[in-house]
Amino acid sequence: MSPLLIGSLVAIGVLVLISIGFISHSLERSRLERARQTAELNAKVRHASTIAAQLPGQFMSAELKVLLLNIERHLLSQLTRLDRKNERAERQLEQVNQQLSLGEATVDNPPVAVTSEAQAKEIRQLLESLHKLITQAQQDGLLDKAALQQWSVVIRQHLVSTALDMFQALARQALQQGKPRVAKLQYERAIAYLQKQANPAHAEQLALFKRLHREAEEAAIRSEQASTAESSELGTGLQALEADDDAWKKKAVYDD
Repeated sequence: MSPLLIGSLVAIGVLVLISIGFISHSLERSRLERARQTAELNAKVRHASTIAAQLPGQFMSAELKVLLLNIERHLLSQLTRLDRKNERAERQLEQVNQQLSLGEATVDNPPVAVTSEAQAKEIRQLLESLHKLITQAQQDGLLDKAALQQWSVVIRQHLVSTALDMFQALARQALQQGKPRVAKLQYERAIAYLQKQANPAHAEQLALFKRLHREAEEAAIRSEQASTAESSELGTGLQALEADDDAWKKKAVYDD
């Protein structure tokens, strides 16, 4: 073989190896990107299902249920196209399509009474997640900007309702435990929260909490006055007992 031919073969071999490496790298990168998209879609589907199942009944409407089902269908359709062997996603998509074919979704979420800060935090996180989900749906073309704005207003109202229910529940618990000062503090938190909203629509609620705040303050004053009077009576009684005891001791000395 001539040196030229050998050199050409070596060059071709090097090119083949580089091409194989490039193709292998591209395929691996494509596989990883596909796996990333599949995992992301699976997480979004679970997220949408969780919100639909756990959102308190007082915040779930048939209209919202249909919207969540449409979002779930959109995500599942993407997932089944990306991962054609995902039988679970195909079954879920079929179930969602069946529910949507009925025309109106059934709402069976039970109402949840807010009785603690931890519970209010969980509901707030669900509502905030719902807003992110609907915002993404608008970006994906599932609803227009006007619809997104309407849903945003509704979600903000639910957030306010959750916070006020929490303040009122904590204040009620404090009053039942004979702690009007603690109740007053919760009403103060509610008033500050409403004032921060700066929404004229909350004027009636603000007036209500201001009235409850005054009543709690009056109850606290009465409780403290009663406690002071009781302490005074107790002190007088102790002084009388001490005087009787001193008199008895003196009598015992004189008798001796």
